[in-house]
Amino acid sequence: MRLLALTAGALFFALTATAATPKSPIPTIVVAPAAAAPNLPPTMLPALGERGYAFPVFGVKWVADTFGASRPDVSGGWHHGDDIFAPLGTPVLAVAHGVVFSVGWNGIGGWRLWLRDDRGNDFYYAHLSAYSPLAVNGAIVHAGDVLGFVGDTGDAVGTPYHIDFEIHPVGMLDRGYDGAVDPTTYLRSWRRLRYLRVEAGVDWRPTLVAARAPKPGAVLLGSSDISTASGLDPASLVRGFSSTSRSRPGT
Repeated sequence: MRLLALTAGALFFALTATAATPKSPIPTIVVAPAAAAPNLPPTMLPALGERGYAFPVFGVKWVADTFGASRPDVSGGWHHGDDIFAPLGTPVLAVAHGVVFSVGWNGIGGWRLWLRDDRGNDFYYAHLSAYSPLAVNGAIVHAGDVLGFVGDTGDAVGTPYHIDFEIHPVGMLDRGYDGAVDPTTYLRSWRRLRYLRVEAGVDWRPTLVAARAPKPGAVLLGSSDISTASGLDPASLVRGFSSTSRSRPGT
């Protein structure tokens, strides 16, 4: 009888202790609104799958690694490319064989265009001062073809002349405009062209010229460097010029 009472007392104590123990709160998952969720620039550098990419600006230039910099006026709130600085009117080149599309005006990018290479990667050029005759929707171009000329249009007005250049790999296009990667590493490895690729017989006056763009001038359609040719006799050049002068009196 005493054992039963002790057992009942122990059970009563255990039940009392259990009832007095506060229950753990159920975890609550709070989902932030889409607008409040941070949209960070991608850090991956996927292979683009092509070889022979050309640097997008001809001649002397300076690249500023501005990818990811704060830009509250664009999608995601960050800069999607690098700024490549060069003198006004410097030729802007196709980086690969592909098709040109979305040629025209954008309030932020100014005169801009897109290029899609044979692998489906997209490249964006902005702030152009003028277009070349190849800058038309659907045009098929080769690496090194002139697409336009460096400027400061759009929201770049008043800044040093440059283009905004962006890389949107095919595997990230499902992210929309935010599927961009830092161009800096790619640009360092791309070949710098020494000569421009142009088509003979084409009217190479820019198809659209911004207010401060340089006036159209001469365009080199072809050249040949003979300075290292074997058998070149400097005296023959003197004789040739002398002969020309004698045959054209008064010049």
